[in-house]
Amino acid sequence: MLFLHRKTKLVEMDYKVLSKEELLKGEAILAAQKLFQQYGFHKTTMEDIAKAMGRGKSTLYYYYKSKDEIFNAVITQEIADVYKITKKAIEKVDTAEEKLKVYFSASLKAVKCRAILYKILKGEVLENLEQINILIKKFNTQEVQSIKEIMMLGIENKEFVETLKPDIDLLAYSTVSALRSLAVDLIIEDKFPDWDERLNVIISIILKGIKN
Repeated sequence: MLFLHRKTKLVEMDYKVLSKEELLKGEAILAAQKLFQQYGFHKTTMEDIAKAMGRGKSTLYYYYKSKDEIFNAVITQEIADVYKITKKAIEKVDTAEEKLKVYFSASLKAVKCRAILYKILKGEVLENLEQINILIKKFNTQEVQSIKEIMMLGIENKEFVETLKPDIDLLAYSTVSALRSLAVDLIIEDKFPDWDERLNVIISIILKGIKN
């Protein structure tokens, strides 16, 4: 019984250490996000981030070895946030047509609220381009997969034509690429008012080509 008691205590201790680690990493990401937005990547130092956290530099360096590492964590978190928001949005509607419309609307709104990701898509962030490209490629892959799943649902529900299936990967990729490009003008560059309504018009045009 004594051995079991000690084992239980050890498990509890490990859980608390993990929770503290996640909490401190979250503090670092939030502090870095605000500083990168306000001062930019180059002007922000590890000491600045540690001070914004109310921690010493040694604590920050324990979890993140460099500013580049924190920058990557910030972008990764923002991409994950966008993915969660859009996924939650499409779960609230039933048809593939509704899901397609809701997906892009929710995704673009979420991107505009994520400071660093927003600046990257606008082309304002030029630091650490190699790693940024890897992360954005991952973001694009997630979006293509989501659109593919929506289109497959549309085919199964007889909303979309069966002939889409052989070229579903190309169609999903093309749809994401086209709407992402249009999004730069519609929302990111703020060239047109009522971008949400205009986006729905564009999606409706796409839907006309794939609906039964």
